Amino acid sequence: PTKRKQLLLFLTIYLLYLIGMFFCKDIKWGIYDLKKNIPFLIIPLAFFVGKRISSDQLKKLLLVFSFSVVASAFITIIGFYLSDQSSVLDAQEQGFIHHIRFSFQVIFAIVILSNFFVLDRVTMGRIWKVGGITSILFLVLFLVWHQSFTGIVTFVLTAFLGITIIVFNLRKKVWKRLAWTTLILLFAIPVGYLYYAIEKFYDVDAVEFSQLEKVTSQGNSYSHNLQNKKTENGHYVGLYWCEEEMEKAWDKRANIKYLEIDKNGYQVKETLVRYLTSMNLRKDAEGIRQLSVEDIRNIESGISNYILAQKGLSLYPRIYVSIWELDTYFKTGYANNQSLSQRMEYGKAAITIIKENFWVGVGTGNWKKAYYDAYVKNKSQMDAERYADAHNQYLNYWVKFGFLGLMWILFAIMYPVIKTKAYKNPVFLLFLVSMLIGNMGDSNFETHVGSSFFVLFYCLFISAEEMKLETSHI
Repeated sequence: PTKRKQLLLFLTIYLLYLIGMFFCKDIKWGIYDLKKNIPFLIIPLAFFVGKRISSDQLKKLLLVFSFSVVASAFITIIGFYLSDQSSVLDAQEQGFIHHIRFSFQVIFAIVILSNFFVLDRVTMGRIWKVGGITSILFLVLFLVWHQSFTGIVTFVLTAFLGITIIVFNLRKKVWKRLAWTTLILLFAIPVGYLYYAIEKFYDVDAVEFSQLEKVTSQGNSYSHNLQNKKTENGHYVGLYWCEEEMEKAWDKRANIKYLEIDKNGYQVKETLVRYLTSMNLRKDAEGIRQLSVEDIRNIESGISNYILAQKGLSLYPRIYVSIWELDTYFKTGYANNQSLSQRMEYGKAAITIIKENFWVGVGTGNWKKAYYDAYVKNKSQMDAERYADAHNQYLNYWVKFGFLGLMWILFAIMYPVIKTKAYKNPVFLLFLVSMLIGNMGDSNFETHVGSSFFVLFYCLFISAEEMKLETSHI
């Protein structure tokens, strides 16, 4: 069939890796690349030689997938609250697969369920409608709870495009107005909330050195480092230090001592100072005394700010951490153990490699050494064990295969979509868009879960019978 022949072009993505092996200087990492990307070879071939599935079969498969995602999300939440995790940010570590990859599956499930239970709701019974809409709301809240920043940004942008498409298919004015209102809110609320978070972060205490107290309640001297511009919740980390008191008082109360390592790999001293500052407590015996038993446990667990100990439904802790990371990075250049800051270092290294290998890249398997050399050349302050490739699929392709290779991969993905007119199916269109947006934040196509997920559903939609969206009744 003509549609399935288009999948043969998709195979050329894997062919690029094979061609790149001719230039491979590190066979170990070359074979690693070939193994990781095997879905780009096996899955399209399976669909090419297999029997074409019907539109009805595709719908059933999508529904099974969606409710499996709902079940997985529910199990993830239960597992988190039954565990000994102390911070809502630890929710990312819970689940069956990496949180970014799972967030894309959640987004796709929301797209599917929105199509079947909201837009195509005439064909559904009442129980199915309630179950479907409840599942959609649950998955949206789950995205917020799971704290995947990449997933949330991808969802907002995908939803914005999806609602825009719907607007032009609606006939009733009341639904059009509701859709336009939703679009405006979808833009205004995230922007407004981000502005609020940034303003709150940089709303710092006004400090005059002459008014700072010089001694503790026990009569010991305070140390005030006015050169330290780091803050926690608007309070300066460098003020009101009496380390002698702080260490003795902490060691009397805690199981993990002052100079030992907490559960996140940092010296307790570093975590303690930040936590005390976040509560606007002084770094002395009195500050330690005011910590609750729960606070002590949080610090030993590596939680550096009391707001990160929240386990509720709030995006502020995730946004706060991102702002703090960027603030620290721009002030000090420090990026270790900081997701967003490390990504900036990864991106800089990728650009360094691209400048020297613009057109054809470094080849399959050679990226490991190329990145190491780039970090050294850039004089990165990041620890060598944290050196990694760009968490951006497009930069990664560019590094390995050059600009020409990147353009060919994008062509191989988009041409079958255009040729078969599969883009007319809004479910597939939004699936494709969400993955292309998400690839800005991670190299999803070069992970087993990410590539298998993408290639499987890509091939399903390209080769299956057309599945139309019905919106004429709303």
